[in-house]
Amino acid sequence: MKTAAAPYKPALRWNGLTRFYDQVMALTMREDRFRTLLLEPIRNHKPRYVLDVGCGTGTQALLLHHQFTEASVFGLDGDKTALAIAQQKHAVAGWPIVLDQGLSTALPYPDGSMDIVTCSLLLHHLTDADKKQSIGEMRRVLASGGTLMLADWGKPANELMRLLFFGLQLFDGFDTTKANVEGLIPNMLYDEGFKQITQTGQVNTLFGTLAIYYAKS
Repeated sequence: MKTAAAPYKPALRWNGLTRFYDQVMALTMREDRFRTLLLEPIRNHKPRYVLDVGCGTGTQALLLHHQFTEASVFGLDGDKTALAIAQQKHAVAGWPIVLDQGLSTALPYPDGSMDIVTCSLLLHHLTDADKKQSIGEMRRVLASGGTLMLADWGKPANELMRLLFFGLQLFDGFDTTKANVEGLIPNMLYDEGFKQITQTGQVNTLFGTLAIYYAKS
């Protein structure tokens, strides 16, 4: 039996801060660097269907469409405010990306329907139970041999990164970030059935160390 999902938590914790999300990312997260590292291992793939889980304001979904121009790209997020910003971005770009409101713990897509799934900076907002359920859902919607590219907080690269991440834990919560700081995300991927799990990169930021993971369904 699946456990009930915890109450939804916006990316910057409070709804009123969502409109500043893109600015915060640009100033603090080395966003261009980590998104490049996330997409590089799948650059030569030729997917038909691509899903960005926890798409937020739609930046990564736009990059996915730019990289995979022949694919149908879907973005899903639980935050209607973030999705409204994403809709505005996509309208300006004129790109046909499907944006859905929903939760990572119950993805509204059929089994085996996606060739690539990406997920950035989502799991650290979730309890361990919801992390595992979300990873299981991403595994479910991936076709056999499909690829997951995941970016989230990982084990700090050095003492400074650990100190900076402590500040983020004060903001986002210690319970939901404990597995990240202990480097346990690959274990969760393995437990939910993923294979060939590899950390393909890391980026040190003003909030700690971001880890980039590649895994096959």
